[in-house]
Amino acid sequence: MRVVSRGDTTTLTTGRDFGWYWGSQTASAVGDRLTGFAVPSIAILTLDASSAQVGVLAALGWLAYPALGLFAGAALAHVQRRRVMIAGEVMRFAVFATVPLAALAGWVTTTQLFVVVAVAGVATVFVDIAGQSYLPALVDPRSLVGANARLQSSDSLSKLVGPALAGLALKITGPYAGLLLSALPFLGSAAGRTRIQTLEPPLEQAQDPLSTRIRRGFSFVWQHYLLRQLVIAAAIRSFGAGIVDAVLLLFAYRVLGLSSLEGGLLIAAGSIGGLLGAFIANRLAARLGTRRTLLLTGVEALCWLTIPLCLVTAPVIALIAIRIAASIWLPVWNIVTTSVRQELTPAALQSPVHATARTLTSSTVPLGAVIGGLAGGVLSDQLGTRAGLVLVLAVGGAIAGASALLVVRTRPEITAPPREVECVQPPREP
Repeated sequence: MRVVSRGDTTTLTTGRDFGWYWGSQTASAVGDRLTGFAVPSIAILTLDASSAQVGVLAALGWLAYPALGLFAGAALAHVQRRRVMIAGEVMRFAVFATVPLAALAGWVTTTQLFVVVAVAGVATVFVDIAGQSYLPALVDPRSLVGANARLQSSDSLSKLVGPALAGLALKITGPYAGLLLSALPFLGSAAGRTRIQTLEPPLEQAQDPLSTRIRRGFSFVWQHYLLRQLVIAAAIRSFGAGIVDAVLLLFAYRVLGLSSLEGGLLIAAGSIGGLLGAFIANRLAARLGTRRTLLLTGVEALCWLTIPLCLVTAPVIALIAIRIAASIWLPVWNIVTTSVRQELTPAALQSPVHATARTLTSSTVPLGAVIGGLAGGVLSDQLGTRAGLVLVLAVGGAIAGASALLVVRTRPEITAPPREVECVQPPREP
């Protein structure tokens, strides 16, 4: 056990506590990927949802950020974040469990899926912001890049195994029992978080209204040149990602004719690149510096611009190769930008600042999803389903990757490379 100082506060940190945190975050990410694949698959394959409905479904999971993100960040500044994470995970399991229960009564509709995804999105906002704000209490500031790299590795691994497992569960047990199984990791995450013993910095009683705390977090981000540039770039990246996510499964199911299991394997294939990105992020940042590393993530745009190859020959092989190559760069972006934000933000502003950043960047995802879904429908009518969806994927992916070009405008004095660090103590298996 060792002591980590934070200004006027002192927290106790153990490798075992980070191990429980890491394991819980991994379980939570797996639940996200399982349910995130199962719900739209049920909508498309079982309820015959239209491309517009699929776009709306993709958007609803993110709408909670623009609606509640800033409020959540201000509220979490004065509450125990570990308890919030536990409650949020239990809520996510409960709301997804309502779908198989409704199936027993025979009245599952796309409308219910809309409601379930929206409510789960609210719980996700609180879990995400509480988790990012809690991490600096577990590790030394110099170890944030290493800790975030490990968390991102788990997130990328969840993207690899999650869709494949969800597709397998849907195929073997049926759509609704498969969704219930997909939600079980949320309960595992909640249980793991109860084992964390690290004390958060003492929380001051709220002396100012929520509006003041929201304004303080927003002002800190917007007045800091580097954080402002990174948030704008991330918002554009999220917009492009929303477009891609809205039509990718439509392309897999209705153009390539894949089953739910094959679709899960296709989506999961991209996570091979994500694992590689998480592995190299720390090394790239140490060798190239923050600015050059973030600029390098723009290669994602070039990858997606090759998507028309799917119209020429071997569409499944081409799409797998493109997804793997494009998926390398988002983990690199996430690790570097999150670590920069955590290190630059004072302890008292962690929740409001993370909430501001996540709200501004996540708010463009539903916009991209809706536009992607609508564009997919219109272009499919005009050009044919195959060509129309390929064009949407190319444009969305290019927007996501090209957002990195905004980093060109960052000032020289804030582009020093972060130190290459690892966690204070290697986490042990729980």
